[in-house]
Amino acid sequence: MNNKHWLRKVFYCLLLAGCTAPVFAQRYEVGKNVHSHNDYEQQHPFYTAYNNGLASMEIDVFQVGDELYVAHKEEEIDRKKTIESLYLEPLLKQIKRNGNHKAYQNGNGLQLMIDLKTSGMPALKCLEAKLKPIRAYFDVQKDPNAVKLVITGDTPPPARFNDFDNIFYFDGKRGTPYTQEQLKRVAFFSTNFQDFSKWKGESPLPASDSLKLKNFVDSVHHVGKPIRFWGNPDTKTCWETFIKMGVDYLNTDMPATIARFLDQYAGSK
Repeated sequence: MNNKHWLRKVFYCLLLAGCTAPVFAQRYEVGKNVHSHNDYEQQHPFYTAYNNGLASMEIDVFQVGDELYVAHKEEEIDRKKTIESLYLEPLLKQIKRNGNHKAYQNGNGLQLMIDLKTSGMPALKCLEAKLKPIRAYFDVQKDPNAVKLVITGDTPPPARFNDFDNIFYFDGKRGTPYTQEQLKRVAFFSTNFQDFSKWKGESPLPASDSLKLKNFVDSVHHVGKPIRFWGNPDTKTCWETFIKMGVDYLNTDMPATIARFLDQYAGSK
């Protein structure tokens, strides 16, 4: 589906929703705008991002039987690295330290983006079963302090969203049309930066690439959703360019570095 056709679908959804384009201008903060890409590859999964106050963490999982193992590739599966041991148990420990009702002591929210690497619907049902005893910690509809769960990777088709617990939200995919009801389950849109530009994030972004990116960012904002790019340069120049463009989530493999950057960036305004 080309960009013009996708945009027509987007604006159709906007009309269905009966809304106007929201204003996404914001002050960028690590606790609201930073996504820890492939967080499990950090030396200290969960804790590096958490200790730097990041808003979002990405977890790749493979289903093997009744277990969900955290790994980037199937051949890298370590039977000790389950979603429970690397993420759920540390998360619940922190929540309990914070009075049993919020992820961060300062009240900032937390989002877990779970990338299903194996057959999506069975894996999601497996996750649903694992979370059932503790689902209250992830029910953002009832508790604004709950941890938001966003499913990406091999996601179910939009028509099947309601087959799964409403604690699960989904990563919006470029080129996929959504109805008004389906959009309610879309947390944000993610897409590959390389589809728009081969920029390395060192010199200024070429104007033609900037226009393509900005048009896509604006189209997502018009349906009231945030935007995240992956495959982008992980440089200060890129982060600053994305901030000026209004990209809502800054995708990074360097949690501590971007936390310092945003502290200094905010202080310079």
